[in-house]
Amino acid sequence: MPLPIRVLLVAALASLILVPSAYADHNWHDQNSDNGPSYQDPWDTPAPPPTPTPESTPTPTTPQGDPQETPQIWNQSPPLQDGGNDSPWSSIPALPISKRPTVAGKTAMIRRNGLAAIPTGAPTQVRAILTAANQIIGKPYKWGGGHGRLFDSGYDCSGSVSYALIRSGLLGYPLVSGSLARWGAKGVGSYVTIYANKSHVYMEVAGLRLDTSSVGDNGGKSGVRWRPPIGKRFGFAVRHIIGL
Repeated sequence: MPLPIRVLLVAALASLILVPSAYADHNWHDQNSDNGPSYQDPWDTPAPPPTPTPESTPTPTTPQGDPQETPQIWNQSPPLQDGGNDSPWSSIPALPISKRPTVAGKTAMIRRNGLAAIPTGAPTQVRAILTAANQIIGKPYKWGGGHGRLFDSGYDCSGSVSYALIRSGLLGYPLVSGSLARWGAKGVGSYVTIYANKSHVYMEVAGLRLDTSSVGDNGGKSGVRWRPPIGKRFGFAVRHIIGL
């Protein structure tokens, strides 16, 4: 074989050996190689989590009742209670005023000093409830008042209702508002009706309302007061004393 042909064959064989070796040294397409860069296709990138829309975000609910019994849950503005054209209680009429401690008939009246004028025609137990409640009218609101002891410096809503029922011989010990929502019999009574839920309670007796909340009492003072009757509020159980 002539020398030039041998030289060409050797050169061709050398190129076949060197090119794969150089190609292997670069690893351009080996994504798992530690010596070269790792590339990731765009479609292999995980999609970001979906952003919640306003429609999918749950709307917080406002608890029912008044802040007196459970003040720790009222970290937002309380619902409208007094005055204003938007108040559902702004049309409640004011109570008639009595100048005497007693009135004829079966309906109580409010006196100028805030006490109830006792209706002489009402049953004995109804008059006893009114007389008992009169003893704490004007006491300041005190959360838990009337539960640790009967004669207290102030009363909360259930403490004031319990006081009137205990002192009139109808209840043996104080109850919280949630318990009063299950006490007695269902429905409205002829003279006495208790409206209660786990957050608040008030009692209407012979046309007056014993309540620490000023709902429906425009310009009404705070604390334990006789106020205009308002009947059932949303979310309240309705109970009465059998026979009353």
